[in-house]
Amino acid sequence: MNRQERSWIIAWATLQGIGLWLLHEWLIRLADKGQHLSVIWPLYAFILTLPLSQMMLSAHRNKPALWWMSAGFSLVVSAAAAYMGCQAWVDGLPVGSVERRGFLLGFITLGSWFVLLPFAEHKLVTHRWFSDYSLLFSAAWRNLVKLVLASLFTGLLWILLFLLAGLFKVLNIGFLMDLFTSRIFAYPITAIAFGIGISLYAAKEEALVGIYRASLNILGWLLPVVSLILILFLLALPFQGLALLWKTGYATSLMLCLLAWTVFLFNAAWQDASGEQRFPRWLLRFISLGLLAMPVYIALCAYSLGLRVAQYGWSVDRIWAVLAIVTMAIYALGYAFAVLMRNAVWMLEARQVNIAAALFTVALLILTMTPVLDPARVAVSSQVARLLDGRTPVNDFDFEYLRLQGGRYGNQRLQDLVRNTAHEHAELIRQKAAAALKVTHRTFKPKGPEPLTREQLRERLTPYPHDTGLDPAFLDFLLGRYNTGDIYLNCRADKPCPVLTLDLNGDGGRELVLLDGYGSRIFSQEQGVWKVAGRLAGKDMGVLGSAKMQRELDALDFSAKPNAWRELWIGNMKYQVEEQ
Repeated sequence: MNRQERSWIIAWATLQGIGLWLLHEWLIRLADKGQHLSVIWPLYAFILTLPLSQMMLSAHRNKPALWWMSAGFSLVVSAAAAYMGCQAWVDGLPVGSVERRGFLLGFITLGSWFVLLPFAEHKLVTHRWFSDYSLLFSAAWRNLVKLVLASLFTGLLWILLFLLAGLFKVLNIGFLMDLFTSRIFAYPITAIAFGIGISLYAAKEEALVGIYRASLNILGWLLPVVSLILILFLLALPFQGLALLWKTGYATSLMLCLLAWTVFLFNAAWQDASGEQRFPRWLLRFISLGLLAMPVYIALCAYSLGLRVAQYGWSVDRIWAVLAIVTMAIYALGYAFAVLMRNAVWMLEARQVNIAAALFTVALLILTMTPVLDPARVAVSSQVARLLDGRTPVNDFDFEYLRLQGGRYGNQRLQDLVRNTAHEHAELIRQKAAAALKVTHRTFKPKGPEPLTREQLRERLTPYPHDTGLDPAFLDFLLGRYNTGDIYLNCRADKPCPVLTLDLNGDGGRELVLLDGYGSRIFSQEQGVWKVAGRLAGKDMGVLGSAKMQRELDALDFSAKPNAWRELWIGNMKYQVEEQ
């Protein structure tokens, strides 16, 4: 690497450091950061990716193609970041609620940039995108080594700087610590150190290439082990059955991890086929058998996820799971096809499989940052549809999921549910949606029972005396408290709860006593509005609902009697005397 190229890298690193510092200073002075995520995130995406592209491809700095490719990618991810920022922010939620989406944006942006970087270098060298697989392979691993060494160099530099500052602070000289921890110093120095680390790679490139090639060869010998795992598990599965697989709840994740390790170790051993791992012929056949087993795992994963989606609908995690399955399916089916081709060069067709999988994965990842495949949009639409068509009971539906994890889409649908009047349980839906719009953190309230209609509730209650009937206002009050989970009733249509009408407090008005075991309650009216006046307590609560009590109720043998004992109060604690 000549001096001009090194100067080019350091210049771009300096610009990146200054840009990140200025952006940080602006954020500090910004009052409502959440409302500006659609601007903040694109700026970060652009400042991170454009200088990195220029530094990593500095050898081609005089070619116009470098400019339109690097600028084009940065603009695409910046536009996607603007969309994600717009959808992530929800008014009333803390700024920390968008951290997961911010991390996801960074992962997708940098991951896509890293995967596409070898294709850009291939285009700059050969004027084609992927005709030479060996060039793509070597470029990808060379870039990985560059980035790791640059990160290591930067980290070690900061360790030394803090060591220096710490030694001077022992001597009561603290200006170095203040300098090193200041933003105006930290951002540019970090970026410049990273750029220097990238530029230093060229000096020892041949030795480093030999090191990572040797490392891959060593890792490649784990491929027979993972092939053994693939085969053994499938052989054991018929004897144990699929039921045990689904009970775990994480079988799909385990199988996907196994497939990912298989893909990685295969490529470590196979590399670009020019330095093929020298396995014995019999071991190559065994590994090929393991590769042929991969589509079976894809089928198991797809079936498992399909069951979950059919039962519970789409969620953000399930959408990411299906994207992972689709990506792994390209590798699995492609590698199985390559095995069946039985080419003279073992797995020669794997080149095209790897290229197709890489480009397809990047396309999928970028689409998740657009309305086309936004996991939040798809999940919210699926869950709300299941609520409205009755597949998900109202009290089982997670309204807070829409509020806290659905982003702007979820909160818009909550506002729609607040105005809903067409659903059978529209009033309950409106109450729960309105309550969810007010939360800022998970409340983890227990799920309530299935919502009832007034007719269903009436069937579960028996008035005493029978000719008194039940006040419709009381039924509406009790129904609302029951459907929101504030009151639990152990009453059934085949075993209704008695509701006694009598004057318990001697005020000339009527009270209602709902006999429901230890959950028995007393209701009274105040200015025409029903309320819970208290609970029924006593040593014979366990016999409520017995045959003997039922006979006494049918004979209307119940009354209110004055209590000879007054209540004992100790501070604000009340005690009642129960006669023996």
